[in-house]
Amino acid sequence: MTLASMRWIDGVVGRPLCFVLSLCFMLFGRWLWRVPAGRERRVLFIELSEMGSTIVGSAAVQRVRAQHPARPPCFVIFEKNAPSLRLLGLFAPTDVFTIRDDSLVSLAVDVVRFVGFCRARGIDTTIDFELFTRVSSILSLLSCAGTRVGFDNFLGEGLYRGDHLTHRVQYNPYFHMSQNFLALVEALDEDPAAIPLVKRAIDVPAMTCRVPVERDAYEYVRDAIARQVDRPGRRLVLFNHDAGRLLPIRSWPVARYVELARLLLAWDPNVAVVLVGIPDAAASAREIVRGVDSPRCIEFVGRTRTLVDLVQLFHQADLLVTNDSGPAHFASLTEIPCITLFGPETARLYGPLGRNAVNIDKGFACSPCLTALNHRNSPCTDNRCLQAISAAEVFEQAVRLLGTPVRASQS
Repeated sequence: MTLASMRWIDGVVGRPLCFVLSLCFMLFGRWLWRVPAGRERRVLFIELSEMGSTIVGSAAVQRVRAQHPARPPCFVIFEKNAPSLRLLGLFAPTDVFTIRDDSLVSLAVDVVRFVGFCRARGIDTTIDFELFTRVSSILSLLSCAGTRVGFDNFLGEGLYRGDHLTHRVQYNPYFHMSQNFLALVEALDEDPAAIPLVKRAIDVPAMTCRVPVERDAYEYVRDAIARQVDRPGRRLVLFNHDAGRLLPIRSWPVARYVELARLLLAWDPNVAVVLVGIPDAAASAREIVRGVDSPRCIEFVGRTRTLVDLVQLFHQADLLVTNDSGPAHFASLTEIPCITLFGPETARLYGPLGRNAVNIDKGFACSPCLTALNHRNSPCTDNRCLQAISAAEVFEQAVRLLGTPVRASQS
């Protein structure tokens, strides 16, 4: 399904379902699964649509695992995004439930299966990572969990998602999303009546998850790169240049990437620029390669077989320049320095948590226009916030992160 059709289903189908299920909760809520005193919780995390959010939310997941070690948490996610969750290694495969979103029929069938999954695993607590989508609210109710934690609008206007949360947490647009996710977990230790939750300070967590080198994938990527780069051992600068068809507004202009590549290749004769991304990015990658016109600028779009391959490429590269998307967060699972270009969304909420992360944002008055409250459905068709970022300022940060160039005699 397209993003537009998913928004339509969420509104037209989700709104009455949220109302009906909330009504059932008020009438029959005493039969939901509750946590007996002194017993560890069996928590289900709900995060369907954002691959990067699984990385940003990893600290919250680790907090629950530490608090309830005897009853490992579960997770529900769209099938197409499940590789990002598996990458973290925080969940047993049997504790992850995937939902297909390729058609309304598949979605409905998997939602019915989801109820059985929750009953079989004794889910008594749900933590909804989603920002005001109705499908996640419906799943929280269908889990039959007696404790349901999620973001609430309180007195603000916004999307109707029913009225069933036992722990209502204030979504804070001035907090990083990692803090917002931690607030959902911290709410379990608070008095639910003390609204809005959570009445305590929460720091931005350090990124502690790391993906180690996986030999077979590492060697596959190394050999594939070697077949295209004119000399082994070059310093690899990766461009994740295309944000894709779902949110093309997040893409930096192709001409800027061409200019940046030329600056980097002229600065260090040992640098090779490698264009990566999903197959949809192939056309724009070819345009950049033609514009740069150098054997040290190569297209590697669609050559990684899996998300594991991509992360293994990060282990071998020296720098990633990327739009605001999943790869920026996957990079934080390795030591690669990363420059992320923001505009339609903001680094204050979604900045990668890696130690070597640099975020560039021009701070336009209209930014961010893709928000939780508009389903990331911006009216903008002219992303001047990204166009205002010059190749020169990205190059300046790249030089700082890469360090001293190799002398020409060594090339």
